[in-house]
Amino acid sequence: MKYKYVISLLTAVIVVIFLVPLISSAEKFPDCMKCHKDKVAKKVIHPAVDMGCVTCHAQAHQRDAAFPKYLFAEGVDVCWACHDKAMFTKKVVHPPVAGGECLICHNPHSTDNPKILRAPVPDLCFYCHDKTKFENKSTHPPVAAGMCTTCHNPHSSDNRRLLVSKPPDLCFMCHVKDDFISEAKKKHHAPVLKGLCLKCHNPHSSPSEKLLRADVPDLCFKCHIRDEFKGKYNHYPVEAGMCLFCHQPHQGDVKKLLVAKLPELCFNCHDSSDFTRKNQHPPVSAGMCTLCHDIHGSSNVALLDLPITDLCLQCHPRIGKAPHAAGTFTQAGHPIRGRKDPKARYGELTCASCHNQHSSDYIHLFRYPAKSTFELCPNCHGLKKGYKKQ
Repeated sequence: MKYKYVISLLTAVIVVIFLVPLISSAEKFPDCMKCHKDKVAKKVIHPAVDMGCVTCHAQAHQRDAAFPKYLFAEGVDVCWACHDKAMFTKKVVHPPVAGGECLICHNPHSTDNPKILRAPVPDLCFYCHDKTKFENKSTHPPVAAGMCTTCHNPHSSDNRRLLVSKPPDLCFMCHVKDDFISEAKKKHHAPVLKGLCLKCHNPHSSPSEKLLRADVPDLCFKCHIRDEFKGKYNHYPVEAGMCLFCHQPHQGDVKKLLVAKLPELCFNCHDSSDFTRKNQHPPVSAGMCTLCHDIHGSSNVALLDLPITDLCLQCHPRIGKAPHAAGTFTQAGHPIRGRKDPKARYGELTCASCHNQHSSDYIHLFRYPAKSTFELCPNCHGLKKGYKKQ
């Protein structure tokens, strides 16, 4: 019996000697809440807290603790014990995360905000990011609603700017893809087709409508050469910067992204009755407005590609090679240029002095009432009573 008693005593001593040092000193303070109740007083509590304080503070109140705050490891390594490190170390990492500064954004114990954030989003984001860059005349609805994490991953991402996916796929999470890149449409604006939404739009806020990076037409001239849209004479919509009055910015069914086919587009401003009289110039009846006119700007009157008579001779070369119409004893044929015409709109004698270049109710597209060439002549040579300048 005495032998068995000695064996039991020695066994107890061995247990005390070897196991007591292994028992965390934190266990000497089993009810941490007696002193640290404020740490878990908020609505959202870190799950690790429910697992017991010693889950993280493994050396509580030990003077020779290896790490600050009596933690079992240093800094972010504590977090990696539970959180998957791969989710925080993708190609692009949020600087606080890269620096292992989790506690800049998160409270390790409890807060009144989701994800134990120190402040609600976007207020938390504005601790570092300049708030004024996200507030302007035009603000992206997700930004205005403080939904930063709808587009950005707050930790790391394989996409630039920590985006949750690449544009335009990111944009199409909210915007209907077929409204911008539809296979049913024939024409697409090159930046849109390439998914370069941010070439034209600021994703956060802008002083320009539609979140544009600049007002139209200045935005357009970031790609298109400004001087190619200027001339001595300029189309009014161009001069007024109304590019979108004629062009679709994303996609369309008409070449050049026009909002309608020619000449219907032109008739949005120009009175169609001036172009649809009894007799029509073939290019006009075919809707070939741009055969004669530069729709943006020109050095010639009426936005013509060439001076009036020179332009006409492109299709009617015979007129310039032989006497035209009736002549006199001193002149073979009627002149078609090189003289003043006080009745003409631009003061110069041109083909348009006698002919309406668009349409007419009279033969040969005559500008004035006439059933024959000679009936036209008195309109200039011997002014008729009641004549009105056209």
